[in-house]
Order: sequence, then C-alpha cells, then structure tokens
Amino acid sequence: MQRPRRYSLAIELTAYCNQTCGYCYNDWRDAPARAGSLSGPALLAAVDRALTAVQFDHVTLTGGEPFARAEFFEVLDMVARHGLRALIISNGGVITERLAERLAPYRPLFVQVTLNGPDAALHEAHVGVGHDHWGKTLAGIAHLQRAGVTVHGSVVVTRQNARRLGATLALWRSLGVHDVALSRYSPAGYAAEQVATLLPSRAELVEAFTQAQAEAAAHAMRLQVTMPTPPCVIDTGAFPALKFSSCPIGTEMQEFAMGPRGELRHCTLHTETLASALDDDIAAAVTSPAVTAYRDVTPAFCEGCAHRRSCIGGCGAAAAAVLGDPRGLDPIVAQHVDDAFRAKLRRARGEGEGFVPLGRLARRVAH
Repeated sequence: MQRPRRYSLAIELTAYCNQTCGYCYNDWRDAPARAGSLSGPALLAAVDRALTAVQFDHVTLTGGEPFARAEFFEVLDMVARHGLRALIISNGGVITERLAERLAPYRPLFVQVTLNGPDAALHEAHVGVGHDHWGKTLAGIAHLQRAGVTVHGSVVVTRQNARRLGATLALWRSLGVHDVALSRYSPAGYAAEQVATLLPSRAELVEAFTQAQAEAAAHAMRLQVTMPTPPCVIDTGAFPALKFSSCPIGTEMQEFAMGPRGELRHCTLHTETLASALDDDIAAAVTSPAVTAYRDVTPAFCEGCAHRRSCIGGCGAAAAAVLGDPRGLDPIVAQHVDDAFRAKLRRARGEGEGFVPLGRLARRVAH
C-alpha cells in the first residue's frame, strides 16, 4: 500500500522547557513533570513508526525546549535515515558553542528562535523574568551563526508588543536575520489563561502589520504571519509584503504533531489525540474522517463569507481552549463580535470601551 503524503510532522521531544512563556500553547506548560515524556528507546521507536507510515516532506523538532532532550541527536540521526531534514524550533537559551558545532553537519533547514521585543525588558516580560533569557537567547543565536547554521527569527505578536514590532524586526536585521515568522498570539493550550493580557485587538494587529509591511518593503525581509488571521479582522491585501497563513488542517499543508508521550494530534495547538504513535495505525489516523472532514464545520458567524472554506473561522484550537467549542470562532474575531466574551475581557482588563464593534468587521460575502 502506498504511504500517504503529508507536509510535516512536529515532534515535541520533551515537555520540559527552560522558559516560562505566557503565550505557550503546550497544554502541559504549567505542569511539565505531570505531562511526562517517552523514554529514549520509546521516543526513537515512535519517530521511526511515524516516519515509516507516512511520507512527510520534513519534520519539525520542538518541545518544550528540544535541545534539552538527551536523545536530540539520535532523533536527528533517525530523521536522516528516513531521508528527511529537520527544522528546529528553540528558544536559543541552552545552545552552546559546542552544541551548535555538533549540529552544523546535520544541515537543518533552519533553527527558529524567538525574540519578542527590541530589548530585554519586553522580551522577558513574555518569557520569564530573572534568568537572563534575553542574554542567553542572543548568545545561542550567535553560536548557531558562527557554526554556519541558518537562523530564522520569530516574534509572537501580543497585546504587549504589537506596537513595537518594527523595532523588533530592526533588531532581527541587525543580527543578520531576514526571515522572520510573525506568530500572532493564539490562546490555545496554556496560553488560554493569558488571553486578557496577551490577545491583541484588530487595531493593535493593524499597527503591527503596518510596521512589518514597512520593514519588509524597505529591507527585503521575508515575513510570514504563521497563525491564522481571518480576513474579517485583517484585510491581508493591505499588506502585500507579508505572507499570511490560514489553518492547514485537512489540507496537503497540514503539520501533524506527535506529543511527548507519543500522542498524534491535528497540530501542536490542538489537544485532541488522534492516535498513538506507539501502538496505532498512523497512516489510518492521518487519513481519517476526523482529519479529512475537519473543515466541513465552520462557525455560524462565517456563513455567507467568501473566505469561509479557506479561513474556517481562524484557529479552532484557540476556540476550544477559550470558548469551549473546537469548531467555534477564533477569539481574535470573537473579541469584536461576541458580546459576552468582549464583556469578560473588559472586566478582566479593568477597562471601559475599546473593542472594534461588529460593524467594523466587514465579511467578504460571496456573490
């Protein structure tokens, strides 16, 4: 039987992380020890089974902090034996000169590292204060670059840093990095608990993307908005230098996730388990109706919208985490159109008005 082809598999190597990011989508972030991780042999067996069952374009090694996993390079060897390359998502804080030099011969597609502001104070307000995460991350980036490993940047765009995105991108340029993912905050997993603090409004996203557009146009930066950004919130055509993504679940661009206990999920943000990479038929899981029919259900608000099939209401994992409905409306939209949710946010923030009313969200109605 021919193996199914899918875009990528994100392997969450460990539940442990050296940072305490408020925007973390790992559901176990507040209790990584309870989440647990596979033993070394079990992890390698699960990776081997998954890569044997499904033909992936590449793998993504993530976590937790993937470089904290003792078997990290054994997993890279396994990936190479399957004829694949890896991209790595790291906070950079545990990368030493020796580790970077050991990594270089594996030729990873790139290592993506996050900086959430142009200075230590703003960055560490997002990832944890008091442990010099800023300095350690900058050192990790330098070690990778000196070893010849390609570095891509990331900025998690939040309510706290949206209006300083231009300065943050200028910092990335100063470090010699021109490929940056703009991962607008999505309140899935642990991050749902920080929704009042971190969820950016439409106005804040417009400001952030306006600054990003200027940086991309003036300095040839390659910027991708990696989290779904519904067109009713942002007119993506107004930012031609930015590349916008939509939820890829159920499409050929889907990146499945394999959790630290071997659980296969729709993506790194979703908590629903589709199968076990240790015991179940992985090929059957990635072609199951749970995946292929995922896009068939969209929020009622989206009925009549020309973008309904491509947008599907934004991030379903965030809708599940915040509003309790896995096929409901992404909170990035709901904050402007759901009166109850808007009121709850306002109370949590201790603010008055300030939300864009429904009339400002112009759905593109199909004719």
